[in-house]
Amino acid sequence: MRVFLLRHAEAHPGVWDEGRELTAKGRRQIAQVARGAGLVAVQTVRAIEHSPLVRSVQSAERLQRGTKSRLPLKLLAGITPESDDRLTARQLAKSRQDRLIVGHNPHLAALAGRLLGMTSGSRISFRKAGLMALEREAGPTTKQPYGRWRLLWYVVPDLTK
Repeated sequence: MRVFLLRHAEAHPGVWDEGRELTAKGRRQIAQVARGAGLVAVQTVRAIEHSPLVRSVQSAERLQRGTKSRLPLKLLAGITPESDDRLTARQLAKSRQDRLIVGHNPHLAALAGRLLGMTSGSRISFRKAGLMALEREAGPTTKQPYGRWRLLWYVVPDLTK
């Protein structure tokens, strides 16, 4: 089973965090991801799952559009910036299907670190519009309650071109 984690692209700063929209740069970031690794990510999943925050929804929509995917967009609870990554890790440990999740830091960084077996409190450096692919090598055990995972790849858009 594989999980693809996409951090939302650059969004406008603002006081009302839930309503922050993607910037022009953010739209370009997702377009670039969609033309590259995003095509791989949409091949085996059943939906593009995202948080309820506008920048995540817009990133998911742009990924869908940029990959010309017919995958449904699906709201996934518990993946906002301050959500408990352990709950998401438990959910992924039980999954049998590949998943594509569009979310936020610090949640995604903590989730990736937890799945990869990093010490508590450790986090991956997850750039905006970064897309990470993880693969579960073994299911949950007493010692590894979320299973054993390995990093397949991690890409970030390069907007210097």
